[in-house]
Amino acid sequence: MFKKDKAIKDIKLALIDIISETNGITINDTLELLSFYPTLKKNQTVEKSLAEFRKLLNGFQSNEVDISTLLGHPFSEAFFEFFKEFPLPYHEEHIHLTGSLSAEFIYPRLKKLLEGADKKIYEEKITQVYGQDSLPINSVEDVDKLIRLKDGELFKTYLKILYLPKLILTDKQTHVDAAYHMASELYNKYNVGKIRLKFTLSRSTGLADEQIPGLDKLTEDDVVLGLYEGFMKFKSEKPFFNFILSPSFRKEPTFFDQNNYESKQEHFEDQVISILDVIKKYPFLSDVLSEVDTVGDERELYRKKHFMEMKPGLRRLQFQGFRIRSHHGETWKILRLGVQAVDNALNIWHIDTLEHGLSLGINPNYYFHRLYQRIMDMNKAGISLKPESSEYAEIMDMEWRDEEIRDKIVQGLPLSEAENVKFLKTKFHTAREIEHYQHDVLNRMINKKVSLVALPSSNLKLTNCFPDYKDHPFSWWEKKGVQLGIGTDNYITLSTNYIQELLILLYSNPTTLKIMKLLMVATRETRRPYMSHLLWEMRKTIRE
Repeated sequence: MFKKDKAIKDIKLALIDIISETNGITINDTLELLSFYPTLKKNQTVEKSLAEFRKLLNGFQSNEVDISTLLGHPFSEAFFEFFKEFPLPYHEEHIHLTGSLSAEFIYPRLKKLLEGADKKIYEEKITQVYGQDSLPINSVEDVDKLIRLKDGELFKTYLKILYLPKLILTDKQTHVDAAYHMASELYNKYNVGKIRLKFTLSRSTGLADEQIPGLDKLTEDDVVLGLYEGFMKFKSEKPFFNFILSPSFRKEPTFFDQNNYESKQEHFEDQVISILDVIKKYPFLSDVLSEVDTVGDERELYRKKHFMEMKPGLRRLQFQGFRIRSHHGETWKILRLGVQAVDNALNIWHIDTLEHGLSLGINPNYYFHRLYQRIMDMNKAGISLKPESSEYAEIMDMEWRDEEIRDKIVQGLPLSEAENVKFLKTKFHTAREIEHYQHDVLNRMINKKVSLVALPSSNLKLTNCFPDYKDHPFSWWEKKGVQLGIGTDNYITLSTNYIQELLILLYSNPTTLKIMKLLMVATRETRRPYMSHLLWEMRKTIRE
């Protein structure tokens, strides 16, 4: 065994001992107790590594160390192994089909298309979405580069680069293979034993970038039955495995089959009928096909009228026993509208679960003061606000007693000290009012027992609405009493995985988030004494 591997094993065994003996306290307290652990104190290399890791963790809290440094440390590898070997598998509450297929799975299937009779069509579609430099595609590595979000790329790019996997998902057998591949990868690598899969039932659309060659032969039955058979194949090997199929519908008004339907509402209601017909034809699907989700870019979709097209169809599903989940509060033009979008999803669609919900976790006082600081830096430099910027949108939404001050800010004309104070007060009252609105919506959600799924990497990489992982609101939601779940979204595209998300949450709040609480959220197990028992059983098993 290599020296590093032995060190990681020693750390893991010590971690299991400490965590089981203390019933999963916070990571800061766990590491402090670990520093007194007899076996590790005799190992100078591990003792030095522990001191280094504790220093890095503190540095992360003070913005001196980034998360990648923490995640690459031997102690993180030991923590990863601890979570991987925990006796109960985890519930992956939010994962999409297209962004969770590996390059190894995609490449051989894509290669057949690029070598087939329609080669030119596929090449044109790929360059249309990914650019001229995307071709040729000659290896797994070439595919991997295209399907991963790069630093600095945000939500619009993210939606576009999910296109490549869609090219191969045009027949039933590929859906069978994709579901089995996903289940196998997630369990064997990350101890995920339940998957709530988001997938598109119908990908017919008027958006040119989203049109898929050969899609006309794929039926909705093929999609559902293919995924079901693939997951059931894995379940036959691992009986504890479970899954939910959650058809997802894009919210954007133009995302519907414009060749066969006059409106989005008409197409959506036809898809609702299709779902219900599928269950009538295949009653065995009723246990796993029992919810739907809405997805897509919501920045322009926040008013009540934006919710009306899909309301009748969702209501029909609800009366047939379906639960409604929705991606809301993920992105916004201005924070108030992000809260409003969630508010309308609760009131009009009567959702059971909120996916993302970040607009209910952003601290308005921090958010608007940083906005104020950025704008004042620009104002002092004589820089005007661009109409397409978030700074401009937020400024224009504020209630100004003196609109001349607002106009000077927009034009980049320096403010006097008195004008600066008025700007500061306007900012203050805006933050206060939105904080009240935010808490009203969140409290209503808690009272209605609407659950919320947290997706740290997705939220940070795609929204750019909070500075770092440690600013993610997971722990605040947990303290508020929100029913929480954890998901990875499109984990391949976002270069993360389920256990990494657990580590990120743990490192983001090392002083109050308990390891036991995180395990309970991840496994959906509420019996705390039983969880304690499992930690002790894990300790025995690993030492055998």
